Amino acid sequence: MRLSQPKEFITQTALSLQEARSARSFLPSFPALLQKYFPCRRCILYYKDAEGNVFRPYSGDSKETGLPLISEEANLIESFTGRREFLLADTQNRMYFDLFNRDSDDFFAKNSLNLVIPLHARKYFRGLLLASMDTADRNSVSVLAEAAQTAALMFIPQIEAEQMEYENDKNYYRLFKFDRLVLLGQMAASLAHEMRTPLTTVLFELATMKKQLPANEKISSTYETINREIARANHMIESLLVFSKFKDLHIAPIFLCEFIERTLGEIPANKIPSRVEVRVQAEKEIQVSSDGNRLRQVFINVLFNALEALSNQENAAIHIRIYSEYKDLPKNIRHIIAITDNGPGIPDSIKDRVLEPFFTTKKEGTGLGLYISYSIMKTLKGDLEIHSSGQGTRVNLILPAR
Repeated sequence: MRLSQPKEFITQTALSLQEARSARSFLPSFPALLQKYFPCRRCILYYKDAEGNVFRPYSGDSKETGLPLISEEANLIESFTGRREFLLADTQNRMYFDLFNRDSDDFFAKNSLNLVIPLHARKYFRGLLLASMDTADRNSVSVLAEAAQTAALMFIPQIEAEQMEYENDKNYYRLFKFDRLVLLGQMAASLAHEMRTPLTTVLFELATMKKQLPANEKISSTYETINREIARANHMIESLLVFSKFKDLHIAPIFLCEFIERTLGEIPANKIPSRVEVRVQAEKEIQVSSDGNRLRQVFINVLFNALEALSNQENAAIHIRIYSEYKDLPKNIRHIIAITDNGPGIPDSIKDRVLEPFFTTKKEGTGLGLYISYSIMKTLKGDLEIHSSGQGTRVNLILPAR
């Protein structure tokens, strides 16, 4: 191996990173760069996705598909979270690769992968480089590992900075929306009260008029249509009144696993079709301090939205996962109830509008359900996040540490 290779590799990495649209968009080209300058037949980069739940593969071959995602809870990821040294599949370390193969349906063996390099920058562990080396010489491998880590020190901080800027913009937008939410709540209360009285009068007069008119099929049909639309308007008014009432919170300790199981048990059996599999996953009991009634209202609303999305879905399933995660720093722990369905997902064209008030794709919907849920989570000092990638939807109910 020429001594100039690492230097040329780092120079080319810096140029490619500079030319890329964003630091994250540079990642697919990174494995190909390594293969160009170092003796490896194959390289696969696994990098933590923007949401922080899985590690996504980049092989350098745009035509290659089918590489699996790796969960942040997988043995492979957990083994390298606190480790900075590379792992070569020699006699001493063979048992580790046997374990990784068992967990990944022989992924390492099928791809002849014999090297794992963890990628860190400062305190961040963000990725793994998996390689099939032409040599088992540890000195050559050390040169590759050092070069890969040097490159990681270039692109990881840039990706983190881009992500932080994106999060700041998103948080600013959410604060703007929450201000609108408060204003809308005040307007909603006034509007709902003003509309309630005339609608009640219309319903009363309509019923009186029907009694005085002769029996007629067309009149009956018209009456039913008017009655149905007034009932729908009344339902919207009720939603507005609920939306506008910011009552005092009743904060108490809640054990999330027990809370979710109890809430599911209280839902009438006919509300959850037997063909839908509902599964709850929790590694440990998590205690929070929150308003149980409001949290229950949000959970049930999100659950019923998921059930509606599965109305025509084969092998319909809802996965409820309860877990905690750190957001960049250990003190920023947050507890999450993630409700995931395997329905058709949310079209990209409306993804940014689903939390807008009065926006709905349902024929009988008011467009306030998710917006009310979002406002409730905000009053609980939490958040509501919606993720959908074209197949399935995940809604995160986020609560702060108690």
